[in-house]
Amino acid sequence: MKNTDSFRQFCWLINSLLQAKKMGLEKIQQRWIDDDLNDRKPLSRTTFYRLRQAIEDMFGIIIECDANDNYQYYISNPEVLKDNSTQNWMLQTLTVNNILYDSLSIKDRLVLEEIPEGVQYLQTIIKAIKENHQLNITHQSFDAPKAKSMLIEPYCLKLFRQRWYLLGKTAPNYDELRIYALDRILELKETDLTFEVDPKFQAEAFFRHYFGTFISEKPQRIILRAYGKMIPLLRTLPKHPSQKEIATTKKYADFEYFMAPTFDLRQEILREGSELEVLEPESFRKELFEETKKAYSRYQSH
Repeated sequence: MKNTDSFRQFCWLINSLLQAKKMGLEKIQQRWIDDDLNDRKPLSRTTFYRLRQAIEDMFGIIIECDANDNYQYYISNPEVLKDNSTQNWMLQTLTVNNILYDSLSIKDRLVLEEIPEGVQYLQTIIKAIKENHQLNITHQSFDAPKAKSMLIEPYCLKLFRQRWYLLGKTAPNYDELRIYALDRILELKETDLTFEVDPKFQAEAFFRHYFGTFISEKPQRIILRAYGKMIPLLRTLPKHPSQKEIATTKKYADFEYFMAPTFDLRQEILREGSELEVLEPESFRKELFEETKKAYSRYQSH
């Protein structure tokens, strides 16, 4: 069986159980045929058990049978699919890939976003992270006059706005974590040099108080005021996990956050235009005000 077929079946079974909550094997087998899985060949009990085990091995998703409820199957640990988990990202990516694969006949009616370069380095970087091997990279940021080669201890990868970023410590001091965009890497090679990861480091915890990839600012209490359609948008798609709605009126709603006032956050707020306003802290509010004035003056000059 091709890997693409296996992934289709994994995603199908997971999503089917997530939607139905519980299903008996006969109902699963009937849906399998109705949805034209595996060229309408019946789903045997052996194949179903194989899929269950493969799904647990790949995603950490456990499918159990409730003997007290007519032997219905269900996902017993849906919490592993929380919004920011690796398992959820993998599942969503595979699901979308499968849908697109089955939709090639209408490819001219699907409009996708461009993906920046740098993806070709992912396999080498992930291997180096697994084996604690240093990388030799040649990197040139947008504001650097020329490229720079360096040794880096790769700690983790972060995906933000369809760009991949590598977080790591660089030679010769290896004293602080820095971040590098993969699409700005000109050359990358794995070395035989090994390193020890700080046992206290946790990738999710490290980025917990940051929006985006700028990691120089300290987190603090931030209050944003939303207007119009931005209110329901924030309620359904929070800007940050720390978001709390602390005031609501007919005209606006105030949202509290605890995160760093970074460049990425500033750009995100400016992107929303007049429907999102910084109330606190005052220093961040003034920063946004000055940026708005600059934009206004540019439009006035023409």
